[in-house]
Amino acid sequence: MTFRIALSLAMAALVGGVAAGGAKGERPVKEKRPAKAPGKAPAAKAEEDEFAARRLLKRAQDLLLAREVERAVKMFESVIEQYPQSPIRFEVYLALGKHFLEARDQATAISYLRRLGDLKQGEEEPSGDAKEMYLEGLYLSGVAQFQMRQYAAAFPILRKITNNYPNTVWANQSYYYIGMCHFAQGNWNKAIQALSLVGTFVDPKSPSVEYAEAGRRFFVKVEDTDLPVLHRLGKAVEVTLTTQSGDKETVACIPLAAEQGIFICSIPTDLTAAKPGDGVLQVVGGDTITTSYVDANTQEGQPNVTREKKVKVVSTAQLRFTLGTFESKASAAFLGQPLFVLLQDLDQDSSDKADTVAVRVRSRYREVVEEATAAEGLAAALDVREAEERHVVRDEMTITLPELGNAPVHTGRFGGSVRVEPFREGQPIDKTDQVLSCAMNDEIIVSYVDELHIGGAAPREITATVQVMGEIDSRPRATQNVVPDPVIRAKKELVEATAYLELAKIFKSMGLTKGAKEKSNEGLERVDNILRTESPIPSALKEEAFKLKWELYIAQDDFTNAVATCRLFNRLYPDSPFVDQALMGIGTIRLENKDYAEAIKVFQQILTMPASQVKAEAQFRIAECIEAQAAARPRPANAPAGPPEAAIQQYKLCADRYPESPFAGQALAKLVDYHVENKDYARADDLLTQVFQDYPDGDFLDAMLLKWVIVAYRMNDFQKAYNKCSQLIFEYPASPHAKKAKEILPKIEGRVKGKEETAEEKKKEEE
Repeated sequence: MTFRIALSLAMAALVGGVAAGGAKGERPVKEKRPAKAPGKAPAAKAEEDEFAARRLLKRAQDLLLAREVERAVKMFESVIEQYPQSPIRFEVYLALGKHFLEARDQATAISYLRRLGDLKQGEEEPSGDAKEMYLEGLYLSGVAQFQMRQYAAAFPILRKITNNYPNTVWANQSYYYIGMCHFAQGNWNKAIQALSLVGTFVDPKSPSVEYAEAGRRFFVKVEDTDLPVLHRLGKAVEVTLTTQSGDKETVACIPLAAEQGIFICSIPTDLTAAKPGDGVLQVVGGDTITTSYVDANTQEGQPNVTREKKVKVVSTAQLRFTLGTFESKASAAFLGQPLFVLLQDLDQDSSDKADTVAVRVRSRYREVVEEATAAEGLAAALDVREAEERHVVRDEMTITLPELGNAPVHTGRFGGSVRVEPFREGQPIDKTDQVLSCAMNDEIIVSYVDELHIGGAAPREITATVQVMGEIDSRPRATQNVVPDPVIRAKKELVEATAYLELAKIFKSMGLTKGAKEKSNEGLERVDNILRTESPIPSALKEEAFKLKWELYIAQDDFTNAVATCRLFNRLYPDSPFVDQALMGIGTIRLENKDYAEAIKVFQQILTMPASQVKAEAQFRIAECIEAQAAARPRPANAPAGPPEAAIQQYKLCADRYPESPFAGQALAKLVDYHVENKDYARADDLLTQVFQDYPDGDFLDAMLLKWVIVAYRMNDFQKAYNKCSQLIFEYPASPHAKKAKEILPKIEGRVKGKEETAEEKKKEEE
């Protein structure tokens, strides 16, 4: 029989994937290119454009690292504007998506991450760096939807990764968030099922397969076509783990996909001396883990052949500035105070004694220098007025970090401190002493070269930075809350208006109409201050203010002013990404006011917008409007049950055109209802099969299971009805449909056993 064994470390794959992804974007900075010469070949021009775009990207990344957020974002956007066809734009989309995701602005992050979808052209799969960016963009989009609690939108994105790219680090991470989405919704069984798959998929081409991350849980995956038979016979599947340092553990495997012969097991690892047989795999720096499995019957017919796989224990270094406890992260450095450094790298733990590691510490400041050779167009795009900032090292030193812990020391944690003293103007700096001279607003950087990590033996420099904030001064100071800068003032007003909007929604949900109106008016006062300002502020701030304004009107049920605000916004900003949201707001108001004809017109207008991101919802709302229109009219005596055929066609269009949207599953559920009500059980059964295959995470599956029970029962497939009824009770015990399932399960069980229905039962069933 064929046999394959694979090893993985759950969190090691995550760390390695992120580290590798970050390294891909780093390239050597080239020398400045000369001014463009007329008549250059397209290839030469493309190369120059890529160089210029790469230079802008590198500078924006440096600014973002230095916490110059506004300038960094502006520079990222200038790359997109000036070089819209350059492949560098995809790195910009990813960088902006990550930045806004970290800033908790998920909507903006998603708008950039969606553009990474252009990396996949038709059915052709991206490869190399393009594939990594495409998958990371998908994954981060799913994370953003999770953070916004839009679980229905997160599921299809994350499932796309797990279904189409299973043996990647992104599949492992996606299973985690799929599980957390189910956990947040209270679907405990599905949460456990998804979370149990985290770390079980291994890319055989990844260099990280040969390494295991120290201190992380160690996973083993065994693939053997003999295992399904052995499992049915009750035979235990076990692997033996031994380390070079002397530990030995035997671990039992459990089925992951029993019919395919895939079993897994896991064991925690610890950084201590070996204790064989205690259920924990003890490892030390530079250790090797050997996994042994006895193949009972090989493809050649040989019995009891031992299969082995070895992996090297490595540690991916982490570096940061901390407080004196070496636990909490230091947010700033202060003159006259010690600054503590913590390095975590088990690779440097080579003995039972406290080992030591050297790291480099520098202080630097920004210096503006004139650039006589800078091109005018590039300088304008960078908004630096032909001047460029560069970092100048003020002081530097090398410090030795001893390993922390009690003997025998095997923690892999190295800690120490550096004295930060104020820089004295005019005094020479001694770079050989153990004192780091700094001035206020300087940046302190500590760096370390990680020679061996989960990505392999390629040297990798890691750094940590912190800003010098001055001296600690506890004297009282007088302050005032006046913001003179118009841009900062507008951002402050937006934050406050958003807070008032959330408060208004809370009051409204509690039925406190007066409180909701008061909070909405407070928010409207803030956004009106932004819209009335005569000072020049970015257009994006005013667009955001308009968006908040119509949402505040909706929160207080002032639909007239909400519609007027949406219309004014459409006239002023026809190219804004908020236009489709404004139209969706108008259409939703029309729908709530039962003005179905006008609502349909608005939703149809959204469908004509080529770049709209809400087309699936618009298509679904059109179907809802048609269904509501039909329900409001008297139904003819001979009319079929359920929604009219016109509504069903619109629901079908939603499912066909937007299969990956959260509305596709709801549309298919409507189609199932239609066929059940019209007793077309064969088509309903086919649709239900499709729903459970394509939307395994839908929030409507409990209702669909009950319908499947009914469909199977009406088709006289009593065994299937019994299975689906049992599945509903087991997977959704808290569902309101589970109570009904418990009531009808004995009756279905009786039909499975051949018991005939009584006349009274048939009558009740028809009712």
